[in-house]
Order: sequence, then C-alpha cells, then structure tokens
Amino acid sequence: MDMIFFEGQAVFLEDYKKVAKNQTIDEQQVISEVMDQLNQPTPNDELYYILPGGQTTKGHAVRFPFRKELMATDNEATVSKQYFYQGSPYEYEMYEDEQL
Repeated sequence: MDMIFFEGQAVFLEDYKKVAKNQTIDEQQVISEVMDQLNQPTPNDELYYILPGGQTTKGHAVRFPFRKELMATDNEATVSKQYFYQGSPYEYEMYEDEQL
C-alpha cells in the first residue's frame, strides 16, 4: 500500500512524469526529495518543489507549488503540518551567477 505524504500526491506524480526526462521514476524517492525541500525553512513562506533543468525534458527548471497548513488536535494537544499540492507547475529558466 502506498503512503500518502501530502494531499494531491497522485496529481503531483502525474505532473512530474509529464516534465521529467526520466519516465521510469522511483515514486518513493521523488516523494522523499519533495518532502526534504518542503521541510526547508523559507523566508516568505512560499512552498515549492523545484525539479532542476537537467532532469526535465525541455532543460528548464520546473517549480511545483505547495501550501502548508498546521493541524491541531484538541484531544492530544499536538500540532502537525499537512502539505497540499497546488497544481499548475511552471517552467522557468534559472540563470547561473556567470550569466547575470
């Protein structure tokens, strides 16, 4: 049984496969990479997973937008994070320092 790490995971994997150069992916590894990026601190609270240009079919980096919600359970007084894939990934060119 596959584990669900964020809402919209199946849609994300479909979108990922559309832009990824390698069509045979290890879904657990991809999800692990996504979760690692999402758990990094961000200065403006914009959450996204970036697939580097070298791993995409067109050679441009692709950004997949996410959002995070904090969920509190009254019975246990615990707070947990839940991530949601927002859909609509978009490509953009990343410029290296030498190109600026």
